[in-house]
Amino acid sequence: MLKIFDNYYLDANSVCYLLKKAHVKGDGKLEYDVCTYHTRLEEALAEVVRRGLREGVASGELTEWEQLCGELRRLKSEVQELLESISPAEKALDLAVKNGNNCA
Repeated sequence: MLKIFDNYYLDANSVCYLLKKAHVKGDGKLEYDVCTYHTRLEEALAEVVRRGLREGVASGELTEWEQLCGELRRLKSEVQELLESISPAEKALDLAVKNGNNCA
């Protein structure tokens, strides 16, 4: 499981990506609730950005448009850094698939 930011984590199974949110249970143990399921990594990351903004507005932390825009830029930057960290592997995979090195 990979931490995205705040209490959000990315997990996966053989079918999809799972966006999870961590919280502490009454007994003090950390638990992860599944928020959403996604077939594409980009969709899961876009969802966590939307959730981060929505939670900021709901909590009263974001009360002005300038704050919302700043938070959107910050969250998008964090997600972009995550994507760029896997970019070389992604490019190698794309090249392998284009060259016909995939399952028939």
